[in-house]
Amino acid sequence: MYIIDQCRGPYGALSKSRKRLLEQLLRQPDQCLWERMRGLIIRDIPIVTLEMAVSSVRRNLDTERLPDPFTLYRALRFAVDYATGDTDSARGGICRK
Repeated sequence: MYIIDQCRGPYGALSKSRKRLLEQLLRQPDQCLWERMRGLIIRDIPIVTLEMAVSSVRRNLDTERLPDPFTLYRALRFAVDYATGDTDSARGGICRK
């Protein structure tokens, strides 16, 4: 998935196993998998974890619940768009530098 390929950890691109787990979380959210993946760094500078990105795009009332696939996708877009600073409307950015 393109959006997952754009995520970066502190040492560069995410490993294949982490990408696979992120794809699985997007397809079928699961509490156990969320607990395992929420600390994953998806943007290197400044550091943003998956949980931080999700918190940035969801309402405060939803903080205790497992994020749905749409919210997870929006969180990944938030992190990737912010990192690239892309202003192209085709990317549909959520946040800019």
